[in-house]
Amino acid sequence: MPESKDNNEISLPGVINIAEVAEEEYLVTLVRNLVMSYIKDDSCINLLALPMTDDPANSTASKLVQEANAQARTIGVLTKPDRVQTGESIGQWRDVLDGSKFRIGHGYYVIKNNPNPEVNNLVARQEEDQFFEQEPWVHTFSTFGDRFGTPKLSSKLSKLLNTHIKTSLPQITEQVRLKTAEINTRLRELPEPPEGNLGLKIFEKILHFEQDLRCHLDGGSADYPFKKEFHAAASRFRETIRFSFPRLSLRDVFTTFNSSSRLPYRPSTTPTPSDNCRHIIPIDSDGEYEPTAKSTQTSTPMKRKIPVTTSAQSTPKRSRLDDVPQYTPSKDNAASSSFTSYVDLDRTAPFAKRFTVMEIRAILQDAHIGLPGQVDPRATERMIKESLSHWDKPLDELLEFTGQTCHDMIIQRASAVFGQWQGTRCYETLLEICSSFFQEQLQKQIESAKRVLAIERHATLTLNEEAMKSASEMALMTLETRCREERVKAFLKHQDNDWDYNLSERQKTDRMSKITDIQLGPNPYSIELRAIADVRGYYDCAYSQFVDAIYKGIRAELLITCRNEIGNALKQGIGLEEKDAEQRCAVLLAVNPENERLRAELIKQKSNLEKASEWLESQ
Repeated sequence: MPESKDNNEISLPGVINIAEVAEEEYLVTLVRNLVMSYIKDDSCINLLALPMTDDPANSTASKLVQEANAQARTIGVLTKPDRVQTGESIGQWRDVLDGSKFRIGHGYYVIKNNPNPEVNNLVARQEEDQFFEQEPWVHTFSTFGDRFGTPKLSSKLSKLLNTHIKTSLPQITEQVRLKTAEINTRLRELPEPPEGNLGLKIFEKILHFEQDLRCHLDGGSADYPFKKEFHAAASRFRETIRFSFPRLSLRDVFTTFNSSSRLPYRPSTTPTPSDNCRHIIPIDSDGEYEPTAKSTQTSTPMKRKIPVTTSAQSTPKRSRLDDVPQYTPSKDNAASSSFTSYVDLDRTAPFAKRFTVMEIRAILQDAHIGLPGQVDPRATERMIKESLSHWDKPLDELLEFTGQTCHDMIIQRASAVFGQWQGTRCYETLLEICSSFFQEQLQKQIESAKRVLAIERHATLTLNEEAMKSASEMALMTLETRCREERVKAFLKHQDNDWDYNLSERQKTDRMSKITDIQLGPNPYSIELRAIADVRGYYDCAYSQFVDAIYKGIRAELLITCRNEIGNALKQGIGLEEKDAEQRCAVLLAVNPENERLRAELIKQKSNLEKASEWLESQ
């Protein structure tokens, strides 16, 4: 209560009369005024400590007690009795103890403490008892024996405190009554709080939100489009990774025909998407290859399953990438950002790794083991890592899309379910909890996905030998078929520079089909083709495993966690299980939260006053 004071023990500083330096002269007045402010207070019991080594007539503290006319509320404590002088001093202290000199209301007590702070209290009291069993205390001062020792002082102080409390009871009781009446008046002036079991109302709304969110995450109808949108984005992510397989560029390799000699090594750079990509072989494992960009001279693609020694050709099938659904955010989720795939519609995949024949040859020479016709695994591993270097781009887009779309969906559902409380602190708090919970789970998912990506990039391993062997063989057939086609063109051009001038595609095909492998001779790039084919074989195994790991992680970790745990996060964040849950809910649901906070504080004060009143009545 503001009008009453707590029972406190205050140790005041020693009064000083002279400052050590002139700059601290103000301390003399400051300390004196501080001590006097407590001594004058009628509710204070003053404890006056006087060392028995000094003359009490010289005590500044005693003088302040007299000036404040506070002798009746003062109890004296005489210290250092082991250093008292015999003779005249003994008589002086007898006069002090019997009240003949320096009389105060509650008399004087004598105590002796051990100066060593490491000595425990029990030992110190035993030593004190032994001391007062000696002269002059046991005979000369025997009349005052009930005032010797710290326990006697403590007992006296307890009695004084109890007496003081009982004396003040009527005043305290009246203060409690007045304060209670004041609080009741202030409570009546406040507007009525929200009615009903507020904690139960919020709890039921959270259950409704949990059920609604599960429906949207589980999908199953047009009313719950999120799962469909996420699946479309994940499918696009898969196609992005799938069609960004490593390419082989034959640019400038077959400008002139040489049937047997191998070109000397020379540095070369990887062509950019703006280069003429007519000679880039995509190494497609779906049974066909297709040109990566339109060119002035279009060659008819060939099926991979055709043997290398066969010159027959076939018509390419329709591109299956065009059948992949393009993600479009639903009309109900206007805040969602679209998933922009890195795969171009014309399959150029500009970020995919493009190897040149000479680049591959240089990598093989760097890791050459000295055996002719062999590919060092270190060279293959290096090319594999370069082929996977771009996977972070589509992964970041998928995570960004999923995070934004799922976050917006959760906030929209929360707004719909808790919308009746819009404008209250409860509405804001619930949405903040939903947002922070999802952001925390999303960050965990991003870290998990980055770990999966790091493993794929640094651990080029697989136990699926059959799948890798099959994919490598199909890639090799495609590469050798396309390479043979380019060698045939170079061979015909070597015989007649204008061989294809004014010829129809059918005529060109007819002339090319008549060239035999004997005429062409051995392929000078067979080792390079075998190396890049192995890279593509591993890529086919790795991308599928990587995509599945990312997809399963998002579904089984991020979305399932939101589905199953966001409700508990809301209940804990609101504090529905706390002791003061009802008051907290009232504050949160109030249109003016400040009124409810004041109401809660006044009710708490009123409860304390009622307990105090019950105690006072029992005294």
